Amino acid sequence: MRNKKLLVIAGCIVLALVWCTSSYAADKVGYINLQRLVNESKMGKDAKADIQKMRQTKQAILNKKLSDINELRDFINKKGDKLTARDRRDKVELLQKMYKEYQRLVADAKEDITREDRQLVAIILEKANDILKKVAKKKKYTIILKDPKTIGYLDPDVDITDLVLKELNKK
Repeated sequence: MRNKKLLVIAGCIVLALVWCTSSYAADKVGYINLQRLVNESKMGKDAKADIQKMRQTKQAILNKKLSDINELRDFINKKGDKLTARDRRDKVELLQKMYKEYQRLVADAKEDITREDRQLVAIILEKANDILKKVAKKKKYTIILKDPKTIGYLDPDVDITDLVLKELNKK
């Protein structure tokens, strides 16, 4: 009796899975390449230009600090033996302090640029998400994948990145 119940339950489960699978087969699936949105959209290009300006500004500051460090190091190497022990020690301590500050500035600059990049990408993706929803509804997509790398294969015909880019660039 128990085996019959299990057999009936298993049959119902298999039937439900087959029914669900066949109903999903008609659903339309697409995907969007987020990296292309960031790289090819007008907003993305503007954001990259802003980040590049920030990077150049920070690099100029870092170059000046590094130049100061190299200048002091060269001074210590050339004239250090002519300095008193105390003056030499003070210069070496100053050099170490300047180098630590430089390292901190490098780390801060990287962090600032990374944070700014993430924020700008988030803004682009937020705006693209609204457009993505409209395109998906208009074209009757049931599922849109945002990370095609996790899927083994996607037909290029289901890529709706160009449609979303076109709409995003209108804004």
